[in-house]
Amino acid sequence: MTVPTPIVLDSDPGIDDALALQYLLGTGLWDLKAYTSVGGNLPAEATYHNARALARALRIDTDVPVHRGAGRPLSRLPYREASAFHGRAGLGEESLPDSTAPRPAESSAQALLRLSREHEGELTVCATGPLTNVAIALLEDPGFARRVAKFVFMGGAAQVPGNFTPVAEFNIWSDPDAAEVVLSSGIPFTMVDLDASHQWLFRPADLAALEAAGPGTALAARLMRTYMRAYTRHGGDGTCPLHDPLAVGVCGDEAFVTAAEGAVIVECASELTRGQTVFVPADAPRIYYSESPSLTARLRVTGRVALGPGPRDFSEHFVTTLPHWPALP
Repeated sequence: MTVPTPIVLDSDPGIDDALALQYLLGTGLWDLKAYTSVGGNLPAEATYHNARALARALRIDTDVPVHRGAGRPLSRLPYREASAFHGRAGLGEESLPDSTAPRPAESSAQALLRLSREHEGELTVCATGPLTNVAIALLEDPGFARRVAKFVFMGGAAQVPGNFTPVAEFNIWSDPDAAEVVLSSGIPFTMVDLDASHQWLFRPADLAALEAAGPGTALAARLMRTYMRAYTRHGGDGTCPLHDPLAVGVCGDEAFVTAAEGAVIVECASELTRGQTVFVPADAPRIYYSESPSLTARLRVTGRVALGPGPRDFSEHFVTTLPHWPALP
């Protein structure tokens, strides 16, 4: 029997973050060591409340500590929440009660650092929100980059338009300075971006399957119904992407995406292109920025970048996996 791998889920719940947590638990692949919150879809205190409430709803709050993230982005630029998609409280129309578990004194970044030492060379970190906590951990201890076995994050747009500005995806736009700290650190990253997540959709038939699966997926079905409505209001076709769950899926199996090796540089200085993720493939046919020693050195820091869907059907796996970890209705 396979021993579950230690993992930290760093999240800004958020509807699809909530589903990412239930999906992670349902896979049976992971030993969740901590659930760390970060400001993003909503301010930090709201996402921390939602993380604690979700831990209670998914019956893990007595075993998995929930840590509060940084109170503000590293970036000096303005912050804007995503309540238009996730609801005023971040979880659609749900009002989930807080957990009664103690609130840890450790911050999210401190928990990441401690766990990277306790599980050096084994720990997977999955980030589904802005990368503020991970950047703080790296700034405090750059050795965090080499102690983590795998780092997968949802964010960025390599070859497609952004979803918040014409060039930027929301998570990276929310704290571009943090993203650049992380992606220049040497941490072994896989970027699960809009190129891939916009190809794995949750459809009305998937919603019907969750609704038919019983009370353990009732919360998930309600959240996804609200999420689909939000996408429809913003010009969608009645489906919605599975952004954050896909990042969790890729932690276990990269076959859900088609990925390539390359460098990702984040634009931090320009308000017009803030948060743009510039992808330069490792096998590019020409040498870029040869006149700039600093940029050519930066291009040597590479990771895996999702460029589209893979051969394994993620939407199907997501829907069939959620019932394996029932939530409180």
